[in-house]
Amino acid sequence: MASEGVLATLQAGWQALGTCGAERAVIGGLALSAWNHARYTRDADVLIAIDRGRIDELVQSLTAAGFHPRHQPPLRWIDGQGIIQFLFQPDGALMPFQFDVLLAGSDFHREAVARAVDRRLPGGMLPVRVVQPDDLIVIKLLAGRIIDLADAAMVLRENRDAIDVSRLERSIVELGLTADYQRIRQDAFPGEADPPAVR
Repeated sequence: MASEGVLATLQAGWQALGTCGAERAVIGGLALSAWNHARYTRDADVLIAIDRGRIDELVQSLTAAGFHPRHQPPLRWIDGQGIIQFLFQPDGALMPFQFDVLLAGSDFHREAVARAVDRRLPGGMLPVRVVQPDDLIVIKLLAGRIIDLADAAMVLRENRDAIDVSRLERSIVELGLTADYQRIRQDAFPGEADPPAVR
């Protein structure tokens, strides 16, 4: 479950990023809660489609809102993924929460941001743009940690009727994620045969 502090962090960060005028979408643990899989998380993650030349503007917008970059220089690259990590302490919170801004650098990530839909998160927060469940599954498979694979299986199971299966399977094949997809699909739907596209 997302704590009030995480939701407050997302709300403040979401508003600050809005001043940049770039398309953005919630991913990570908070996106899971938007798609029927509540899991405890202590950070908020946003994927943003912004030109690299505007990174300083992005950092300044968040800094002006009370966010503090965790690293200098703020932008880091992890396995080819650009990420800027911030800490933010909401009013009344005893400790800061992490706010991660990931750059949508690939065609898939930019398309995922463009396809995002408005969803209301638990806790009464105003609707925010959240990546669609099939894109969230792919993002989790790309991350590749055990917890991410478990999350992907749960999103697949809990949103079966809402997922664009053909788009999901096309992304799986194009990004070389077939083996991991087969694994999480068996976890989500034990005993079902894999579809021909991903065998």
